[in-house]
Amino acid sequence: MARTVSASLRSWMAAVSEISRAVNAAEPLESLLTRVAEQACLLIGFEFCAVMLVDETGERLLVKGWHGLSAEYVRRINTDRPLLVNPPAPGLDLPAARAFREGCTVVVPDVGSTEQYAQLRGLAPDQGYRALLAAPLRTADNPAGVVVAYSVMAHEFTRTESELVELLAEQAALAIETARLRSVQQSVITELSETNTQLRHQRGVLDWAEQQHHRLMQLVLDDVGLTGLVESLAATLQASITVEDADGRVLASGSLGTYVPPPDRSTRRRGPPRRALEALHERYEVVHVRFPDPASPGRRRGTGMGVDAWVAPVVLGGDLVGRLWLTGPRAAPDAVQRRVIERFALVVALELLKQRHAVEVEGRLSRDLLTDLIRSEGLAVHQGLTQRASALGHDLTVPHTVVLLTIDPGPATDHPGTDDPRRASRLAEAVLGGVSIGRVRPLVGVQEGAVVLLIPAGADEGGDPAVRQVARRIQQQVQHLVEPRTVSVVLGATATRLEEYATAYRVARCAAGLLRDGRPGRIVDVRDLGVHGLLLEGGLTAGLQGFAGRLLAPIEDHDARRSAGLVRTLRTWLDHECSTPATAATLVVHPNTVIYRLGRIESLLGCRLRQPQTQLQLQLALTVRDIESSLGADGGDAGPAADR
Repeated sequence: MARTVSASLRSWMAAVSEISRAVNAAEPLESLLTRVAEQACLLIGFEFCAVMLVDETGERLLVKGWHGLSAEYVRRINTDRPLLVNPPAPGLDLPAARAFREGCTVVVPDVGSTEQYAQLRGLAPDQGYRALLAAPLRTADNPAGVVVAYSVMAHEFTRTESELVELLAEQAALAIETARLRSVQQSVITELSETNTQLRHQRGVLDWAEQQHHRLMQLVLDDVGLTGLVESLAATLQASITVEDADGRVLASGSLGTYVPPPDRSTRRRGPPRRALEALHERYEVVHVRFPDPASPGRRRGTGMGVDAWVAPVVLGGDLVGRLWLTGPRAAPDAVQRRVIERFALVVALELLKQRHAVEVEGRLSRDLLTDLIRSEGLAVHQGLTQRASALGHDLTVPHTVVLLTIDPGPATDHPGTDDPRRASRLAEAVLGGVSIGRVRPLVGVQEGAVVLLIPAGADEGGDPAVRQVARRIQQQVQHLVEPRTVSVVLGATATRLEEYATAYRVARCAAGLLRDGRPGRIVDVRDLGVHGLLLEGGLTAGLQGFAGRLLAPIEDHDARRSAGLVRTLRTWLDHECSTPATAATLVVHPNTVIYRLGRIESLLGCRLRQPQTQLQLQLALTVRDIESSLGADGGDAGPAADR
């Protein structure tokens, strides 16, 4: 077939102009390359044309734009029979691959007679071409691909035809480079736009954080207290907020909706919650804690749903004094919100410092007031005490019940430990700090290692059970402060006049001494102590002490010389209703030993123990010894009853 390449300059310029408009219009690259293939066929007279680009690996040429080729042929080139840039054998080479590698135009006048590109004989019949010409697409950096023009007839390509294809390839390369540059520019513009959006968002976040800072400072200036701080943070973060002290006692909590509590004590002692809370001592920042949902049925098996919480340490002077918990948020707090939480934790620390100072001042004033009320030498009734109590928010014109909190001895000790005064001070601070005891506000102080409470009797509504209830609630809420020890409570008398407080305290203090050997953690009312209570309230006369001394002297002297345990045996026998087997079981001795000791006591005292009158006298004498021991316990002398 005779070919003439005599396209007019107008046709050629129109084609170039169309390609340029497509480039300027930012058409997709595949559409642009299809236009190039179409113009090659129209201007030069080819039946088919393909524009191939190298893939990202640089190993294959893929058809990206074409004209006249069937979709099946394009699929085979791109997938089934890939066109390799560097084929593994010379016989597998193709003109397009060679033109790309060497950067020169390659022509094949007759596919059927070529020996160099034998693989073409398997491809050409599928599309129906006999000749082809491949020209490289040269860009500024590296070859981008090739333009391949096909003829259905064998054809000797002229130099003019080659130059036209090469010129069109240059236009295609320029279009490709422009399109890629436009794509890079668009990527830069998109990236800059995203960066600008992020900067605006960050600016908004910083403005929000600054607003929260100013709001926080205003809350401090307004002196809204711990509750106001918690409510403000809950509204800001739309979550539940809990502030607790170092022992886990809740000081304040707040929430906009349903309150979500932090993990309980048992949950904190194991697994991830324990490790997270231990980290608070190492770094002062918000820590994420995940713990089992208490409402999940699989909690005990460890398969239940988890609850997320965040906790910030509240630190004073390098010591952890509390925790600020965030639970139930709509989303996990971001870095800025965590910073806000840390700032709130700092302000909470200042608030706790202020409260601690107030508690210390109130505690000192309360202790001094209690000392003046209960000191043994008495105090003349005057308005000074009443006015001092009124300044602390207490009305001494109404009756008050004297209540003692004492720390029970440990399992290996018979007397209070050396750290009991410090623990008693912690108990008093906890009560002053506002343990949850309703509207009742007792006067609190520490005397002789015990916490003294003056609870308004008016809260009873005519009955001591209300005082007992308040005392029990206080006992339960401060118990963890002395663990593994326990706290016992003595409910003393109710004083109606200022001069009665000394006697009420003395009776309660002696009653506490009587409880040292009893069951720990008890609540005892002095009115339930029977004869002991009467003797404590009335005091011991010289006659009673002489009676006890004369009656018990023989067996006490015998015990002092031989450590025979006669007094202890007698006391145990009387406490167990004169039962020898029960006494032997309590003392962990043989019943015959008890019988022998009882006989020895009868011999020393010159009386029969089975006589009711003898038992009554011995009970009274031992009770007097108990009272003497309790009176002497504060001074460290346990007295004759120490062999119990």
